[in-house]
Amino acid sequence: MLEIPDVIKGILILICVFIPLEKLLVLHKQNLLREGWLTDLCYYFSGYFIGKGTTQILIVFALLSQGSIPILSSFVSQQPLSLQVVVSILIGDLSFYFAHRLLHTVPWLWQFHAIHHSSTHIDWLATVRVHPFEQIFTKACQMIPLYWLGFSAEALAIYAIFSSVIAFFVHANIRIQFPVLKWLIATPEFHHWHHDRDPKISNTNFAVQLPIIDYIFGTWYMPQGEIPTKYGSKLNIQNNYFNHLIYPFKSIRNRFKVKIHTTRE
Repeated sequence: MLEIPDVIKGILILICVFIPLEKLLVLHKQNLLREGWLTDLCYYFSGYFIGKGTTQILIVFALLSQGSIPILSSFVSQQPLSLQVVVSILIGDLSFYFAHRLLHTVPWLWQFHAIHHSSTHIDWLATVRVHPFEQIFTKACQMIPLYWLGFSAEALAIYAIFSSVIAFFVHANIRIQFPVLKWLIATPEFHHWHHDRDPKISNTNFAVQLPIIDYIFGTWYMPQGEIPTKYGSKLNIQNNYFNHLIYPFKSIRNRFKVKIHTTRE
């Protein structure tokens, strides 16, 4: 019997879950095969293998380092699994929050993150539009502290699954509100504002799992009774996977040339 590869199983599960959900609870009406869907599909398959490879490298790194603070890592690994999962989510999203802010504030890092913000339609498939460099950067920022602190393999596995599920959920094109839950767990109502076309608004809601982190650091934005109407960025990025891959490097090179030219003058 032919076994279906995990990468195919994953996309089939996502299709079966989110396409009916987005039809039933649609936020913005759009075509199923909307602009950029093929590009995002390329990101899904490349991102799967890049993510898997990055995880394996980080595991080797963790085994070699064996925890940066042995006493602390030993203490953490002995805690109940439920507590480890909760704390790993807190530390992981706190790490992601600061990495995410760097992607928005450091000019050369923004050139990579701009790819994710180039989507003019936000839905579950837009989740995967992430440049490989950014994918590796953010995953390392999230996972290295957790490996160093000695969280168990089971806790890390649950955290990885939770991270993937919440990432697709917060990008989903669904109109649904959670009066209490929205303060505890990131929702589409919270994250969609981060993709607003207005840079002043998109520079908010950096956390992807715990909105309370944005509230603490003053970057929380979710006006009552309003929804974003225009997504994407003003950057002219061609809607092509390979153009996306080289865009940051071309942009950084051009900025570097301009800087050198200005200095010489």
